[in-house]
Amino acid sequence: MWSHRGRWLVPGALVLGVTAIAGGWPGSATAGASTAAVAPGAQINVGAISSRTGPLAGFFGGLAPGMIAYFKAIDAKGGVNGHKIVLTANLDDGGSPSQFTQLTHTLIDQDHVFAAAVASAWFTPNYFVATKTPTYGYNVTANWQTSPNLFAVGGSTQIYSSAYSSLSWFLKKINAKSVAFVSYGPAIASSYDACSAYAKAMKNQGYSVYSDVSAQLGGSYASDVQRMQQAGSQAVITCMQASDDITMGRDIQQYGLKVKQLWLNGYDQALLNQYKSVMQGVYVDDVGDVPFEAANTSKYGNTYPGMQQYVTAMKKYEPSYVLNSVSFDGWQSAALLAAGIRAAGNNNLTQANVINATNTMTNFTAGGLSSLVNWKVSHTSYTVPSCTNYVQVQSGKYVTVFTKNKQVFVCVNTNVKNPAVVTPPKGTPGA
Repeated sequence: MWSHRGRWLVPGALVLGVTAIAGGWPGSATAGASTAAVAPGAQINVGAISSRTGPLAGFFGGLAPGMIAYFKAIDAKGGVNGHKIVLTANLDDGGSPSQFTQLTHTLIDQDHVFAAAVASAWFTPNYFVATKTPTYGYNVTANWQTSPNLFAVGGSTQIYSSAYSSLSWFLKKINAKSVAFVSYGPAIASSYDACSAYAKAMKNQGYSVYSDVSAQLGGSYASDVQRMQQAGSQAVITCMQASDDITMGRDIQQYGLKVKQLWLNGYDQALLNQYKSVMQGVYVDDVGDVPFEAANTSKYGNTYPGMQQYVTAMKKYEPSYVLNSVSFDGWQSAALLAAGIRAAGNNNLTQANVINATNTMTNFTAGGLSSLVNWKVSHTSYTVPSCTNYVQVQSGKYVTVFTKNKQVFVCVNTNVKNPAVVTPPKGTPGA
């Protein structure tokens, strides 16, 4: 499960064993911490750790390309306040927790990076927090919460209740009164916790609920489909990785079950290219992000220039990762770092000042690519109203649905029983 504003489900099972930190900001820095100011015009070095090889490479490997493209694009225009920002270390943990720990020390103690970025199921924040290193990245566990130097894309929290009203609104919108929830078991907490919470919340709202929150990773879902038929399920919401969503989708087709599907993971062009027939009609919740399709000027005009800039830069610098959601998170991470550097100014550019300046930002959108993020609250709470965008596969393409004119976001109030769409807050892209 990602934050209320990020993606929804960590792919795969390797979130086990990640240790959450206790408390918040340590009183003093330890070895590796840097308090020196960056000289005017000096290059700012950034390091990344991601799972570029191993079983999770397909899920986490895109972080660095998104950051590299952003830095190259901005450096080509003179950098930030005269500073070029360069990803000087792009390390691979290979999907290994011990390797991740070792590389953490490599980045901070040997490479002396100014800031770090992470996309790994094994993210352990202790040393990043102890050294007060500005740290950005892909939120897959609750480990990103609390500490003011940890900036997960879209907000650093894992608060499932933030999605209840949006979920209730979606079910009312598709006229579903009987809903099924399917997730993996408790051992894969990021899947289990999300769907368990959603199933309980919707049952409390009077929905007829069938749930299987002990499904097998990489298993067969034929028995689930048969039970959905028996339960009269009109919708199914899955908290699984996309490959298992595909397997379930095939079973749904095989048994002729007429059910509407909402996947909380699966906004992936490569996946759609391969499984168009299975994904036909599927809804995907692309929580809080402007969809890639908004770059289409024939439909959206120049309403989303940030997406146009993203696509243009990615095609130029990292063409293999243009429609990769983790690369998109990497771009947004780089944009937040750049915004923090810009806000901190040149007189005394330190890690602490970048952190402090970032935590005063109340309407960050990564240059018009996301709904609003308020960093005054986003380490412990979340921004309201909840704004998301839904895409549906229609004729083999992702299409934004449930919106009017050129707005891509559906913003819903916090009333779970009587959810209603509200006007997007001022500053929301497309508003």
